[in-house]
Amino acid sequence: MTLVDVAEASAPAVVRPTRPARVLAACAALFLGYLALSLLNDPRGYLGTDTGGKVATLQAMERSGTLDPDIGYWAERWDPEGRLHPLYYTFHLGDRWVNVTTLPALYAAYPLFKVFGYHGALVVPMLGSVLAALAARALTRRLRPGDERTAWSAFWLVGLASPLTIYALDFWEHSLGVALLGWAVVLLYDVADGKAGWQAAGAAGLLVGAAATMRTEALVYGAVATAATCGVLMVRRRDVVGPLLAGVAVVVGLALPLLGNHALERAAMGSNLRAGRSAGAVLGAGQAEGSRVEEAALTATSLTPALTPESYLMGGVLLALLLLFALRASQGTAGESSARVAGAGVAALYLLRAADGLGFVPGLVAAAPVAAVGLALGWRRSVTGTRLVLGTALGALPPVWAFQYTGGAGPQWGGRYILTSGLLLTVVGVSCLPLLAKWARTAIVGLAAVVTCFGLVWLSARSHDVGRTAEALSRRPEPVLVSRVGHLLREAGWYADQRQWLTAPGPADVEEAARVAADSGATSFALVERADTTPPQLPGWTAVGTDRLRFISDVYLGITTYTRT
Repeated sequence: MTLVDVAEASAPAVVRPTRPARVLAACAALFLGYLALSLLNDPRGYLGTDTGGKVATLQAMERSGTLDPDIGYWAERWDPEGRLHPLYYTFHLGDRWVNVTTLPALYAAYPLFKVFGYHGALVVPMLGSVLAALAARALTRRLRPGDERTAWSAFWLVGLASPLTIYALDFWEHSLGVALLGWAVVLLYDVADGKAGWQAAGAAGLLVGAAATMRTEALVYGAVATAATCGVLMVRRRDVVGPLLAGVAVVVGLALPLLGNHALERAAMGSNLRAGRSAGAVLGAGQAEGSRVEEAALTATSLTPALTPESYLMGGVLLALLLLFALRASQGTAGESSARVAGAGVAALYLLRAADGLGFVPGLVAAAPVAAVGLALGWRRSVTGTRLVLGTALGALPPVWAFQYTGGAGPQWGGRYILTSGLLLTVVGVSCLPLLAKWARTAIVGLAAVVTCFGLVWLSARSHDVGRTAEALSRRPEPVLVSRVGHLLREAGWYADQRQWLTAPGPADVEEAARVAADSGATSFALVERADTTPPQLPGWTAVGTDRLRFISDVYLGITTYTRT
């Protein structure tokens, strides 16, 4: 089964039980494909800044030979509050300096990292994407009973031509969280369909709780999916006992991994970071409403990471054209001409994006265009069983957008906070592909593959750029390096422990960093900032020269050397 077979999906095939050996072989092939793709990337550079913090933590654990996530701080003596800690968002917990957002994924990757390095740690997100593809197949089998061909199409398309392909190749926990939530929806679908009882609901709760130890938005998806399931049960059974029992089972199952993670964090760090992050997300829900609306629009449809009216307009037009394409292409020869016109418009928008150069595609629909097919056709009466899935995918979006952290909508792929919605909409879209004309199926699947390849090329280029830049900076002769780019060291966490770095985003921070450098005995330091920034004058120090270094794409850094006067 290949991606080409997705475009050939048509009438349901004869029901034949799938042999476990075939499933295992497909999972092994997908996993080996991820391993091969990972070799194209530089292990010293990553898709996002959180990855650098995790890598620095894994290196610290490897040095100490323990599971202690303490990354330390070389300048703690002169900066006890950690205002200038090299890794942004580092927490000072007792005598530890911690820069992790979740422990389970980190601990799962540690033995692999110890033996195989960064590529070993990538086994965790790779397995997450494989499990997510399996969940897509399982859910498609329920939406189209007996149609194994379409079910396998969902497996390969989610695995090789969706945002989860990208997230399999970077040490983030997103793919694992999506996989757990995907299987939770599969179990709740069976509960709503009357094929499973409270035990399956409890198992779904366990999966949601496990996902919530890594991804805060898992709580929203779990709540929406559970409410939808209980609502369906109430309508079908006309009683409240069964739905209530299912809901209680989900809550009990949910609590177990959360309590386990609470105990793990207390033992490892003496504090509960995950609960603190969740509480922070809740408290921030009513703030920066304008920014939240903008970032919601960006992560829903946008082709470009820019927070501009042009970006929102392009995203809105793309969504409208994709919906029109799906609707008209499903009407046979009567809608073929308008479908082709809409398809040409979609192609033109993607070509404009490609002409703008490599970079992020932050929109869910832009990075997973098959999701638009599900959004357009999944509500039809001829397509059965999809409304619970669509309700979960769309019902979770408003609260996720309301609670998500602001400021990071642009530098991400396919809406990383709403990846579960992308998975569910893609599953519905694959289930609806047989409704499209053959040429339209080929076009939409080909588009999904092309945009994913664009992301793979971008990830490779970005990782090599970050690795090259970080290595060049690590070779600087100055004893102390000060970065005014807040997340620079979190981009290049591989080198975080190799030099005495300080991170000082603001002007007052730079003066404080100069003081710390002087107190540490350094007679010079290098200030790293955007090349278009004028180096400041610092009391007691003299700027003696500036070098220019290309960072990512067309972004340049200026490195100014200061010596003591």
